[in-house]
Amino acid sequence: MTKIDWQADLDQLATELPMLHENLFFNLEADQFNTSINTLKGRLDKMDNYPIVMEIAQIVAAVGDAHTSVALPRDSRLPLECYWFQEGIFITATLPEFEELLHHKVVKVDGMPIDVVIERLSRIVSHENQSFLMSQVPNYLICADILYGLNIAHNIKSVRITIETSNNEERDVLLPTIKYEEWQVGTVDEKTRAFNELPLYRKNQGKYFWSEFNPEKKLLYINYNNCKDMPNLTVREFSDQLINDIKSNAAIERMVIDLRNNGGGNSELFKGFLKWLSTFGRLNRQGKLFVIVGRDTFSSALLNTFYLKNNSHAVFLGEPTGGKPNHYGEVKYLSLNSSGLYIRYSTKYYELDDDSNLPSFMPDALFAVTFKDYIQNIDPCMDWILQEDF
Repeated sequence: MTKIDWQADLDQLATELPMLHENLFFNLEADQFNTSINTLKGRLDKMDNYPIVMEIAQIVAAVGDAHTSVALPRDSRLPLECYWFQEGIFITATLPEFEELLHHKVVKVDGMPIDVVIERLSRIVSHENQSFLMSQVPNYLICADILYGLNIAHNIKSVRITIETSNNEERDVLLPTIKYEEWQVGTVDEKTRAFNELPLYRKNQGKYFWSEFNPEKKLLYINYNNCKDMPNLTVREFSDQLINDIKSNAAIERMVIDLRNNGGGNSELFKGFLKWLSTFGRLNRQGKLFVIVGRDTFSSALLNTFYLKNNSHAVFLGEPTGGKPNHYGEVKYLSLNSSGLYIRYSTKYYELDDDSNLPSFMPDALFAVTFKDYIQNIDPCMDWILQEDF
């Protein structure tokens, strides 16, 4: 991005995004949006491309629509992955040469305290509630382009992080950045542990959907991670298989539908199964049907959640959802002509709850995601379901 007419791109953003979005100024004054753009235009001559992109992301994020955001270019990253637990942000995967960092808490980035880092990142994360912010921040935290553009890191080729050990001691580590395509080869994470030790929701992460029957507990567990067809199995085929299995196996007395890792796709794909389930009296009863949701339950997965809320007797448990019940969605893309930046924007409004101010879908039973549970391979949601006597 060396020869970019940012003035023209900002003019295009100011003109086209309000026309394309279903209702861009539902939460933000038009004057505020235009003033932010004009202020940035007045400073372009003194700025590099990275900070310009971050400021555009901040302007778009200020709209307050989690589906409307800048598709940020991501070229270089840290050689690790993180998760924001109740106790803080911890490293959950690394390349083999940095394995000693695994399961340590991140407390600083280039000397900046993690709370300040989170505050800066939150300005460019389009979100409508704390749950979605917690879902997205770890993905932004590992991106060197973003860290550099926000002046969190001072070098895009290497980033110094400070970790806190189990003895509450701090240690600085200088990490060389890698290309995103270099990441997956040889990573060290929970997949290196015995597969059977993992809780169900952390198994088969490469699959969009799968199921497992526990004959001892007479419980069918359905993991629905993505509202999309897999190359070798469609959601419709999976749904038909589930219906046949449930009808033919009277031993299935309880069911769990796990949506906690589902960020969306096409809500209609699973609708056929959910509609059938709503009429199946053996399982659509209090104490027989359970739905797990969380910070990553978003968009189409949230639509599936509300269908179950309105058409079943399910008990819901987990975290507040990342998706806001009444929200804008049905995403399309605007490409800025000079830079090629893509802007996601919403084209439809979904009203799922009578309370328009409700920030998240709130489950009946709340369970925080803790590092203590994670490291011990505990799933408090499933433990509660299996131990309760309904």
